[in-house]
Amino acid sequence: MMNTPKKLLFTILFAGASLTAPVVAQDVQTALKDIEADRFPKAEQTLTQLASSAPTADNQFYLGYFYLRTGQIDKAKAAFEKGAAADGKNQLNNVGLAGVALAKKDRATAKTLIDNAVSQTKSKNQDVLIRAGEMYTLSETNDPAEALRLLTIADEKDKKNENAEIEMLLGDAYFLKNDGGNAITKYENALAVSPNLAEANYKIGRLYLRGKNYTKAQEYFKLAIQNDPEFAPTYLAYADALANSRAYKSAAQNYELYVQKSGTNDPERLLDVARYRFLAQDYQGATTYLDQLKGKVNNPIADRMYGWAYYGLNQPQQSVDALNRFISSAPNKVIYDDYKYLGRSYGLLNTPEADSLSIVNLEKAATQDTTENLYRDIAKKYYDMKRYDKAAAYYTKTIQNDKKPQNNDYLWLGLANYQYAPRVGRDSLAAPVDSASIPQVKQSYYLRADSAFAQMSQKIEADGKKYPLAYYYRAQSIYYANATDPIKAGEAATPIYQKFIEQATAPDSTDKTDYKRYLITAYKALAGFNIAKKDDAKAKEYFDKVLELNPNDADVKKALEGPKVAPTPTTRPGAKPATKAPAKKSSASK
Repeated sequence: MMNTPKKLLFTILFAGASLTAPVVAQDVQTALKDIEADRFPKAEQTLTQLASSAPTADNQFYLGYFYLRTGQIDKAKAAFEKGAAADGKNQLNNVGLAGVALAKKDRATAKTLIDNAVSQTKSKNQDVLIRAGEMYTLSETNDPAEALRLLTIADEKDKKNENAEIEMLLGDAYFLKNDGGNAITKYENALAVSPNLAEANYKIGRLYLRGKNYTKAQEYFKLAIQNDPEFAPTYLAYADALANSRAYKSAAQNYELYVQKSGTNDPERLLDVARYRFLAQDYQGATTYLDQLKGKVNNPIADRMYGWAYYGLNQPQQSVDALNRFISSAPNKVIYDDYKYLGRSYGLLNTPEADSLSIVNLEKAATQDTTENLYRDIAKKYYDMKRYDKAAAYYTKTIQNDKKPQNNDYLWLGLANYQYAPRVGRDSLAAPVDSASIPQVKQSYYLRADSAFAQMSQKIEADGKKYPLAYYYRAQSIYYANATDPIKAGEAATPIYQKFIEQATAPDSTDKTDYKRYLITAYKALAGFNIAKKDDAKAKEYFDKVLELNPNDADVKKALEGPKVAPTPTTRPGAKPATKAPAKKSSASK
């Protein structure tokens, strides 16, 4: 959709008109302003009526120009041909036909038509020069260099520098050349001629938007709105800048203002309102808007938006149904986000079949999604399914595919390895392991767990924070990795348990986590290690600490009363880990 300003066209074409012309001229001016402001339905109504009541060459040109601007190429061609037949000397319609040729990627025909129109008017008709230059900026088959050449000739005829339109079109040509500096200069020249020209500030803002300077872009869009609150394109670009700044609620509001100001009935635009509402987390608003479009929009994209919004409303079955309809009806329009929301919605259904489909769809999206690390979703789903080997593999992938892995990624990687180790050789869903190598494979998983917990500790402490459970699980992992040699296991695990105890019992700690059961396990383990070293006095110190926490601990009472037997850590590797505590701590959720 094209939206270049046309203010010069209003004035030049009506110089020397008859006494009855001003009424028509005013109608054309109004229609062209409507085109500039994307008020296309209103502009079409005016120009169609003019061409019908007075099918002059000029009126046919305006109607064809409207069709060209709105992408209705065949209608534009018919209007221009009718205008050319009405007055063979009027070169504007031949310039319009050049625009049609450019829209059809026929550059040679377009050049012949424009060169001939300029030649027939001896390069003296400023209006022909301006429209010819403009045609080279309107379609994908543009030629900014040729546009600049023709517009420069037209500009030379503007002796008093009073024509803001030429400056605007020169700015558009430089915009197409990616020459932002010169484009801004031309738009500023237009503002010098017409200080309240909303489109100039809008287009300067658009340049900053293209350069991803969203703050500066928003400044110019605000100026444009002050210049003319009815100039609809500003709201569309402003919504884009706000969305890129993650101000989704304001973006949605501005997009709706665009729809209101432009009066558009374009289904894609209306569906975009629902999209922005979704981004603003107004999921109910998104579905309400889509409901209003039922029967008016025959577009499979509506099912995409329903699917995304229903996911946000925690209505997974409705989301799954809508997204499957969309994917089957419009396979060529499917993007990775569709698989992402479909995978997540399946995941919320919590059935074995749905869990499998969740992973299948998340896998399709994971390689393309640059905003979220979907390997994390897949890893969590496998962990929830108790497929700890798969969870460990995907948490590894999560870390590999993230420039700044989260602390919890290392935590869950460690827990997945820790949970899977005792299952090696007896997990029917995992790859079979030769019985002779089971001890070595188990040890490898415990060592991977230790490595993950160690990395987590380092990351958290580098930020000046603490997470005691990382040391707790490290100690557990180290002990079981060396379980075939209890003395070696105890020596390796002891300093790590002590580090956990130090952090968990720090008197100045603001940590509100209840570490009681973990401390009991650590004290019992340390007592056991000291019994194995025949240091009964030290063992008793640790047993006493257990009794301080639980005076009725039967295992400790029995150990103190009878022969000292070295206990192993009482929290088995397969026991449920403390998965809630990390989520509560800011240090572990970064």
